[in-house]
Amino acid sequence: MPNNENSTLPEGLGIKKVLEELEVPFPPEQVQWRVMNTSNDKRRGQIVPYADPRAYTDRLNALFSPQGWTRDYRIETMNNITRVKKGETIVTGKVLVTCMVRIIVLWSHSGTGEDWADDDNGMTSADAQAFKRACSCFGLGRYFYDFNPPWVDLDQNRQPRKTPALPAWAIPENWRKGMRPPGTNGTSKTPASNHLRANGGDGVGHADASQLRPSNGTNGHDCTNGTSLPVSGNGHASDGNSSGAIGTASNDLDARILRMEASVGTAFYRNILREHGRVNQPKLIRDVAVKQKVLRVLESAARGINSLDAVAQRLDSTTVGALLCKLQAPPLNQIADLKGRRASSHLFRRG
Repeated sequence: MPNNENSTLPEGLGIKKVLEELEVPFPPEQVQWRVMNTSNDKRRGQIVPYADPRAYTDRLNALFSPQGWTRDYRIETMNNITRVKKGETIVTGKVLVTCMVRIIVLWSHSGTGEDWADDDNGMTSADAQAFKRACSCFGLGRYFYDFNPPWVDLDQNRQPRKTPALPAWAIPENWRKGMRPPGTNGTSKTPASNHLRANGGDGVGHADASQLRPSNGTNGHDCTNGTSLPVSGNGHASDGNSSGAIGTASNDLDARILRMEASVGTAFYRNILREHGRVNQPKLIRDVAVKQKVLRVLESAARGINSLDAVAQRLDSTTVGALLCKLQAPPLNQIADLKGRRASSHLFRRG
């Protein structure tokens, strides 16, 4: 297939059909399972399905040929982040990867991935996350969002003693015949779907359920996003509606945090996200409590900027400069992207 803008669709397939083929589940032999949450006694675990990045590239190559699509990466790092690892507090960093996948005959989408820099496979993990998330925008691998993660018995290595059979709708042949997961034809969603979407399942989020962060949990609770779901004594979720509520709350917090950028300025906004959330986008924060903290800090910063603006309207520049010096803060004109520039410019006009 020629690598140019005039490339054609696969022979005999229109755009609609190509998109349908991208959404078809992977063959069962390409689906793997990963333990994401465990009960207190470590005898039971909640497992989620995923596919290796090679399954994604195989599908793209089969539909468009290796010349029919491209992917580009942008890598950033965040340094001096403190975290607890194996009971010890360490200073480390994070690897942030953005992957742009472009299908020549369609369009392009991007996805983001992140992992700890001190992890041996941190870069590989962040790379895979970003690539899969970009692919999910085209529909590839997106069906993983619709799984309801089961609880299974674990062996001494905390691995599933037996992996469950895939539901009938997740078999490629059945999918092509029109079978779909329960709830996808109506307004309701399965608990897993709600839970995954609350953790970034919006096309730029996780490309498969495996990218959710694992947690030991408490009595079998699913603590992936920092909030426990009610479960019964055997480690099975008892009420899927709780996940939907969590997802709604999380999405609302994301929207409120995003709106704060206009109030505090881009530089302050990004610094606060990185310092308190260890991310550059609110939707990447898994813990609802952390999102609430970030929002509180942003709101406090906005109040401070508004107060400074009010003070600047009443005091002369010499007095404000002396106050900032006492606080060991830089002059107003040296504070990058200060949203209270109205105050700053006001002072300099008066000074």
